[in-house]
Amino acid sequence: MNLDLARLLEELRADLAEDRPASLAYAQFGDPGSEDDVPANLPAGLREFLLVVDGLRAGSFELTSTRRLSDIQYYLHYAPDFAPITRNPAGWLVIGTRGDEPIFMARDTGAIWYFPAPGAAWFTADTFAEIAPDLASFVHYYLLGPGYPELVAADDRWQAFLHQHGLLDEADASEQEQ
Repeated sequence: MNLDLARLLEELRADLAEDRPASLAYAQFGDPGSEDDVPANLPAGLREFLLVVDGLRAGSFELTSTRRLSDIQYYLHYAPDFAPITRNPAGWLVIGTRGDEPIFMARDTGAIWYFPAPGAAWFTADTFAEIAPDLASFVHYYLLGPGYPELVAADDRWQAFLHQHGLLDEADASEQEQ
């Protein structure tokens, strides 16, 4: 995980803490994971993320904590037959959810995948697509940036929080990184 993203996560965690308990209704960032608790055999991008923030909930998204990671792997068994998950379940890892829909990581590349079919239950979908080349890109663009509205049905409090912090506009987001 790059240093800029780690800093942004820390800044947003601090901003959310200032607005507790109200912020607990739409976002929660876990404390950093410890080297001893985060398994060394996880894909590098996921392990780095969990060492910075061990799970987070941001609006419609939840990226699971180390403690709950094994609990959500059941989604692998419900993937539609056309998805490459069914040919090699061990090559995939469920890292979180968008609403009730799983978010997958390809273990070999670290790429993030999902079922983008709007209005259909994910397990009846006919499309499975890569959404980001790695977890850091996914988090930066879709969870903490201008891509969030692309993946949620309506405005929510997390989207308002991102807007308030200038993270929804790509120009504003790149200015904040500098």
